[in-house]
Amino acid sequence: MKKQVIAQITIEGFHNYPNAPKQVNFLQFPHRHQFVIKVGYEVEDLNREKEIFIARAEIEDYINEAYGVPAQFGAMSCEMIANELLEFGMEDGVKWVEVWEEQTGGARIEL
Repeated sequence: MKKQVIAQITIEGFHNYPNAPKQVNFLQFPHRHQFVIKVGYEVEDLNREKEIFIARAEIEDYINEAYGVPAQFGAMSCEMIANELLEFGMEDGVKWVEVWEEQTGGARIEL
């Protein structure tokens, strides 16, 4: 049986899509999102092996230090952001990361 703890944060950030298709060419310019970030940690113990408040703080601190407040992700896609966060957290038991633009869509990267 797989056991996981999920931590979620919402951060304000900007990114852009330089090669956006013509139908959505406005995306080539920096635009704002409330990025919803969900991180899944594998655990063995069913009694708070991974504390959610600490996990949330670690993720938020990493993003703030790497990208500022609000986050300036540049040309990074949701997939790229999720992949970076997965690599950041792998040693800490992270098995998957989702990065959503608001609640409308996003990306999931998993091991």
